Amino acid sequence: MTKRRIDQRRTGRTTGTIRETNLLRRVGVREQRHTVLAVTNGRSTERAYLEALRQEPWLEHRLVVAVENGSPIDAVRGAARRRDDNDFDQAYVVCDVDHYAPAEPEREAQRHDVALLWSNPCFEVWLILHLDGCTRHLENAEKAKDLLRRYVRNWDKTRLDFDDFRDGLDAAVKRARNLGDPPDANPSTAVWQLVLALR
Repeated sequence: MTKRRIDQRRTGRTTGTIRETNLLRRVGVREQRHTVLAVTNGRSTERAYLEALRQEPWLEHRLVVAVENGSPIDAVRGAARRRDDNDFDQAYVVCDVDHYAPAEPEREAQRHDVALLWSNPCFEVWLILHLDGCTRHLENAEKAKDLLRRYVRNWDKTRLDFDDFRDGLDAAVKRARNLGDPPDANPSTAVWQLVLALR
């Protein structure tokens, strides 16, 4: 018997000059990926970030991004409707605290079994955390944007470039988890929960 046939009988593999094939492997077995819905009421920054995140090769689950105009309650109701109509496995809503009182949107999210991911005061806190720590109180969204401009020259919320943030994603998750809980803590963000759900 040739060495090649002996190797094949012992290991289940054949070797040649071009490639190696494992004849003992299980074929046709693949876990089905979950489909995660992420809804935001932010038309530019949040949407652009989530759309870019959707393209990342490390995602273990399929991400679908949608925008619901209006308040956080509108976004929660829209996410619940879309989830139920399209059979998504999970639904997340990404919203800024801004001037909204969070109690009623949180009750609505619980009622509809939707994860409501606040950022206080705004989504830009999540972006800042990709680049550096942020623990000081931010009075409003403008203050957060001013801080973000220190790290991203010519920051324009309508032209988000995911390349500015990609390398800091793991750091952002870690930093966000070390902040207080949104929506009460300022600064704070829960967007890291969506990132972990996608892994």
